[in-house]
Amino acid sequence: MTGDAVVNPQNFAVRLGTNYQEVLEAAGGFKTEPEKIISGGPMMGQALFSLDIPVMKNSSALTCLTKDEVAANAETACIRCGRCVDVCPGHVVPQMMMAAAERHDLAMFEKLNGMECCECGSCTFICPAHRPLTQAFKEMRKAVMAERRKKA
Repeated sequence: MTGDAVVNPQNFAVRLGTNYQEVLEAAGGFKTEPEKIISGGPMMGQALFSLDIPVMKNSSALTCLTKDEVAANAETACIRCGRCVDVCPGHVVPQMMMAAAERHDLAMFEKLNGMECCECGSCTFICPAHRPLTQAFKEMRKAVMAERRKKA
């Protein structure tokens, strides 16, 4: 349990199935109502809309932030700076993958090795244009897998 919105951030050992709301209460609740709640960390975590969710085997943290600094910055056009390419641990080209994602071009996304993306969030974090690269790649990977299942 972490973040600036939590009264007493700390680590807990809880049973699987424990409700996130119960863990929050054990940490003293919220100081102020959070603007963003993330299951996991700020880079790879998933935003939550409710705390009525159980702790699962792959749960790692509950990050509660008073301000959603990512949403505060408006997305702009890609300036082709190459920072996303430099930080990518999978050695793919996020800039080109995003172009394929915007056109929903599954074949091009696969050709660009989009399925090799580990969804670490580094490209999204470093992007000066504040483009939601990781989210787009996650959706494209789901679409590619769905298409593969249809053909099988």
